[in-house]
Amino acid sequence: MTFPVRPEPRDIPLGLIDPPELAARMSMNDDKLDELVASIRKLGIIQRLILARNGERYEVIAGHRRFVAAPRAGLVAVPADVYASKETALEAVKFAENRFREEMSAADEAVYFDELLNKQAGGDVDRLCELVGERRAYVEDRLLLFQGARDVFDALAERKIKIGIAQELNKVTDERFRRAMLHDAIVGGATVAVVRGWVTEWKRSADLGSAPLPPPDSAAPSAAIPQGNYFTCYCCKGTDNVDQMRPINVHTYCQLAILDKLIAAWNNPA
Repeated sequence: MTFPVRPEPRDIPLGLIDPPELAARMSMNDDKLDELVASIRKLGIIQRLILARNGERYEVIAGHRRFVAAPRAGLVAVPADVYASKETALEAVKFAENRFREEMSAADEAVYFDELLNKQAGGDVDRLCELVGERRAYVEDRLLLFQGARDVFDALAERKIKIGIAQELNKVTDERFRRAMLHDAIVGGATVAVVRGWVTEWKRSADLGSAPLPPPDSAAPSAAIPQGNYFTCYCCKGTDNVDQMRPINVHTYCQLAILDKLIAAWNNPA
């Protein structure tokens, strides 16, 4: 199909425009229509019609009431955004209505963008950007969410995590680590900054060839457990079975007075 780079803004003579093939409005309230006619006479058409080319003519895709009111207001032409095909115009209107009236979530946009990319844009991201009227970085961010880890995307779709957290977690290629981080992000309500710190620590560990990182310094009075290594068990100092690790919130004084003593007694039985 011919794919437009953008809708073409033009003033189209009313004599070249046909009503929608399937009008959404079977009837129009006369009083409301009279009000619209009066408004157009005073202010002109504020919101452009959406038209699709049909040979030498144009079909109304959005703005049927304005199309009907325009000649009554004395206009001979109307301002419009013209799309090269009806299919493309319908997709653009559908996206705009869904996004701005229903506030599509990042996950909703990701699914929709992926569908448009494959069905309408022939796999061309630039064409997709033109269709939805968004920057390439914005569109690619959504596509990467859909193409990322399924468990992360499902959590995003269910609004258990935010887009920034999903983007950070998708940087983790080790499924065990990512699964553990995702669980803790959901259960603990972690912020993007916290998850970014986890990912940074994981990358550093991976760069070291998965060698165990040094455990937290429990002798330091300010060394609360959350400040230690996310991937080292505070009790046994092990770095395996990371998917079984869970964050613990504890006061520093409780850690020093109770937890550290219990761990020391466990590791050094009398």
